[in-house]
Amino acid sequence: MPNESLLKDRPKVYSVEFWRFLFTIIVALYHLEIFYQIKLMPSGTTAVEFFFVLAGFTIAMSASRRVQNGGERDASSKEARTMAWVYLKKKLLAVYPILALTLIIAIVVIPLAFPATQMFSGASSGSFWQKLLERLGILASSEWEWLNLVGTPMGFNEASASAAPIVPLWFLTQLLLVGYIYTYFVNRKYDLMMFLAPVISVVGFTYFVLNSEKILDFYIQMGLFNAGTVRAITCMAMGITIYQVYEYVKGRDWKLFGKIVFQLLELFAIYRYVVLTINADISIDNFRRIPYILIIILLSFSNVTLLSKLLNRKFMEKLGNLSLTMYLIHFSVATVYWTWLFELKRAPRAWTLPGFIQSSGGMTIGYRPLPLSLGDLLMYIPFVIVVSVLINLMIKGIKTCLKKRRERTLS
Repeated sequence: MPNESLLKDRPKVYSVEFWRFLFTIIVALYHLEIFYQIKLMPSGTTAVEFFFVLAGFTIAMSASRRVQNGGERDASSKEARTMAWVYLKKKLLAVYPILALTLIIAIVVIPLAFPATQMFSGASSGSFWQKLLERLGILASSEWEWLNLVGTPMGFNEASASAAPIVPLWFLTQLLLVGYIYTYFVNRKYDLMMFLAPVISVVGFTYFVLNSEKILDFYIQMGLFNAGTVRAITCMAMGITIYQVYEYVKGRDWKLFGKIVFQLLELFAIYRYVVLTINADISIDNFRRIPYILIIILLSFSNVTLLSKLLNRKFMEKLGNLSLTMYLIHFSVATVYWTWLFELKRAPRAWTLPGFIQSSGGMTIGYRPLPLSLGDLLMYIPFVIVVSVLINLMIKGIKTCLKKRRERTLS
């Protein structure tokens, strides 16, 4: 690996992209497991905390760079509003091309290509063209999906997974709304927000611990201002808080002893997160994971440990860029994958398949739904990655064609 891929002095590091990719896989596995009563990670959705914390961290980093480059610590209302709009525009441009394609795939392509998956949507039987018109009708009346206000978290309202084609979009809704608000206030009142962020973090974390019973509820009725909003406000405040710790850590020349301590702390955080996630039920442990997520993000950006430096490779950026597409499409892929396993395992000819596939999900010819096996997991994640890569290539091709067409028009 070339030396330039070790980014020791740049504010942006690539090791955090590895963790972005890995936490996306955790969410993807969690949504696959909703089809099984016994699960490997029944509370895997708490991986979303990583993305909220990371968003708050990068918002604070962006504001700090502006100040360090000579900007006012308290920008004018107009300047802060402009920066918030820039944040929103950047997120929308990153999300909507992928969202548009994944919605078409989820609502139209998959149900038509894999008819068995329509058991989840209650689609009526009929000819190909009748089904196509039905799916297009759903797409045409999907205003909430296009606005990202879809996939209200399951929990207090006991919402069905089939109520929306892409359940994880609730996260993107909060990322846009709460991120916009924080971007405005962090730039408008920099010092005040750096003071308030730890306060919001402690109050929110305490509220979670005292009131959480289900993963996304906290006894708050679902709606526009729902548990997801409270979750985003608190976790982004934690990201802003941990950024202040990062400012202190990166500004010091750590000797060997200090680096060893940080490395042990990083390994301990990773170990504890794994222990609190694998085979861990929904409980107070949902929020005990958050401090370890903070440590992982802090030390990834600080780039002082051996592990963070080993992961700090430019290739990791490609994994990070792939994670958004994986996040959007994985639920639809999980539906297809589970349907395929169901059909495969109940078929009388299943005994002729290699043992690696035959034992997947613990399913025999009689079809007994058991926890997902390692074979299932090893096959599922590549499916999600391959589909995500193909979607990204399609979007890239469309953008290239549009760019060339625009250049021809201008010439």
